[in-house]
Amino acid sequence: MGAGTTVQEVNKLLKQFEQMQQMMKMFSGNGLGKLMRLAKGMKGIKGMFPGL
Repeated sequence: MGAGTTVQEVNKLLKQFEQMQQMMKMFSGNGLGKLMRLAKGMKGIKGMFPGL
């Protein structure tokens, strides 16, 4: 793309953004428990949140 990034890098960023958006929706609702279950089920989450 124009900024020297590959399509794969852009797609990865978009996927991460969408995952965070889903988590924020759950967090703002009633669901910390739902959020934790979702986080444990997601691959790669340990890289984002080392404490989990």
